[in-house]
Amino acid sequence: MATHIPEQIINNNDKLFKNTSYDIREYVGECGDFFNDHAVLTPEVMEFIGKITATTIFKTADNKDLSLNIGDNFVIGYDNGPTSKLLAEAFAKGLTSQGITVYDLGISSSGQVYQNQKQLQAQGHCQITRSHVEVTTNGAKFGIGTQGIHTFLLGQINNKIKTNNIILRHKCNSQTIDKKAIGKEIYSYKIKRIYGDYFANRDNSKIAINVFGGTGIQYIGLFKDILGANILILGKDINVNAGYLLADPTRKEMLEKVPHLQSALYKGLRVHSFDLDADRGSVTEGKTALTLKGEGHYLGDNLAFIIADYKAKIVIPMLKNKLAMLNLDSQKIQQIIDIAQTIYIDPRYTSSVKTYVENILQLKTVFHRKGHSLWKETMIANMKKIIAIAGFTTIADFIEATGYRDIQIEASLHLFATDIEDGIPRDDAIENIFLLEQIFDSLNITNLSEYFKDKPKRYITKEIRTIAQSNEVKDKITTKVLQQIKNTFSNKHDFSIIEFDGQIRVDWDTGFLMYGMSNTSPKLTFMVEGSSIEERNSILAYILAIHNTIKQEENDLSPMDLVENAMFIKDDTYQIIGNPDDITFNHEYVKKFMLMINK
Repeated sequence: MATHIPEQIINNNDKLFKNTSYDIREYVGECGDFFNDHAVLTPEVMEFIGKITATTIFKTADNKDLSLNIGDNFVIGYDNGPTSKLLAEAFAKGLTSQGITVYDLGISSSGQVYQNQKQLQAQGHCQITRSHVEVTTNGAKFGIGTQGIHTFLLGQINNKIKTNNIILRHKCNSQTIDKKAIGKEIYSYKIKRIYGDYFANRDNSKIAINVFGGTGIQYIGLFKDILGANILILGKDINVNAGYLLADPTRKEMLEKVPHLQSALYKGLRVHSFDLDADRGSVTEGKTALTLKGEGHYLGDNLAFIIADYKAKIVIPMLKNKLAMLNLDSQKIQQIIDIAQTIYIDPRYTSSVKTYVENILQLKTVFHRKGHSLWKETMIANMKKIIAIAGFTTIADFIEATGYRDIQIEASLHLFATDIEDGIPRDDAIENIFLLEQIFDSLNITNLSEYFKDKPKRYITKEIRTIAQSNEVKDKITTKVLQQIKNTFSNKHDFSIIEFDGQIRVDWDTGFLMYGMSNTSPKLTFMVEGSSIEERNSILAYILAIHNTIKQEENDLSPMDLVENAMFIKDDTYQIIGNPDDITFNHEYVKKFMLMINK
């Protein structure tokens, strides 16, 4: 007998389970009218997703079976948004109906959820969070073991729904167990055990933490235990669900709205800021950091310089010494070092990171597609390669013998560090405050602006994000723009093209352009970089001309979002371009760029 699949699941299958997405993120309705008739993600939908998660036998990239079994345990946490608890309870209901025991962690950071899965001996995890987007959206980051359910695995669910190949269990009910207190206790205990002694003997008076009204609030006691009772905590009274700001640590205009944050910067404090579920964190320092042209707000590509320095100057030399002490032959040591010294480059980085890492540090770079689950999988695969070469049975044994810790970072501020005990990478912005401050100390960085003075610099835009009429229109526009860019650059020898997850990046000696779409909202995204302001503006005008032309073809009249992209009206270096919605191929800057690429 075929399983009854809710109509909402069938109608929204391609929205919920996209093989280009690294989690589930969809519309939940409007404030005061959540889970209305137009909502895509509802408790009914989430309950069925729980059932699917409990019963599906996934095929991993290496063609192995991945599944949950009756009696397995599953941890669930959620952010403090208005719909998150209800969705978490619904997901738990679906799991328990299929014989999976759920451990309820309550309001938790993503990092705690990932850690608690191992600490509570669970086989799977789920964090219900909208992360940093509007309150009208929510989602789920979930996985089995260390494998996140994303992209092609979401595609497998999509196919099962289309073919009605869902087979559920009957009379296998389990239970949800309250693990809120013990989950937070064992997570906090581990963080204090790792970092407590170091920071107890350090001056922490120049640090401030912006919890941004999100799940970071849950860990204020932990911050005070480690950094001292007088540590400045910002953003704890923000109502992040009110709609006037988003807990997005990438955006200056949101940080500006946090009470007393600018005052902290004036006092010379270094501010660490979280997103809603505290898996991403930015670092901000300097009186003018939040001004439109000011420097001092550091995102993933800025921090990548520091992480690469740390690997080159601290991590790799230490690893070489430890490997030599294990009496490995020189060939095996070099094979391991070749893996360990790789710095993964997010296609959204400034190209100067790649230049610095390769030419100055003499390390290896590899472009990596975006997606937090994908980066973690790459790091796990690398750890498995390393232990095979070194002759170890488990990653944990290798970590114990060498103390090796891999660290990578996405442009969007997911910083991934392999755990010092099991070697599994996690993006935990709570722990990463302590890790980053230790890294700063080890490199003698007391002032970040001084550190960046001698680093190569290009003129790069922020990631420009602007609304499309709908996700469907967004997909159509992106497809057409990408094809036009490919047609323009594919036969030009001095230009390299990389495609990844519905985005394209074109690089050349003096700059790059990138166009794509958001996986979390109906937004189109693009960014450019040049060796001068004029080159940057020429490239930007070219992208805007394509963007505007294709939007008109699709009858999308949505204007450029000048709130999120205020530089078009507030930064005089951009104003020379004119109104971004009016740019066509007749614009003088576009003509300059076309002349450059057709030389």
